Amino acid sequence: MTLLFLLVAAAAGVVVLVYEKRLREENIIKLQNYLVKVVSDEKLLEREKMMRVIDLFTQNHYKIEDMKNGTLIVSRREFSVGAALLWLSVAGIGLILYLIYYFLKAPESLRIDLRTGTIHAD
Repeated sequence: MTLLFLLVAAAAGVVVLVYEKRLREENIIKLQNYLVKVVSDEKLLEREKMMRVIDLFTQNHYKIEDMKNGTLIVSRREFSVGAALLWLSVAGIGLILYLIYYFLKAPESLRIDLRTGTIHAD
C-alpha cells in the first residue's frame, strides 16, 4: 500500500511539474504583454511608467533587486508542489529534503528591459 502511494505521488508530481512550467511561461507572457503596453504608452510620463512597472512586480510578489541603466532586476522564490510530490515519493523523507532545498535555493531572477518591455530569465 505504501509503495502504491509513493508511485501515485511520483506520477502526480510529474503532472503538476509540467502544469507549473506551462503556467509559469504563460504568466511571463502576460507580464511581458502588459510591460510592452506600458512602455509604448506615450500618454504616460517616464515616472508613471516606472511606477506601474514596479507596482506590477510587487503585486506579483517579486522583490526588486536592482534598477540601473534602463534595466530592472526582480526575483521571487517559488514553491513547487510538483517537486514536493516527487521528493515525497522518495520514501517520504524526501519532502523534508525538498523543504530544506527550497529555503536554501536562490530565488529566480528576471531581467526587464524598461525601454522595450522585454523580460529575460537569468
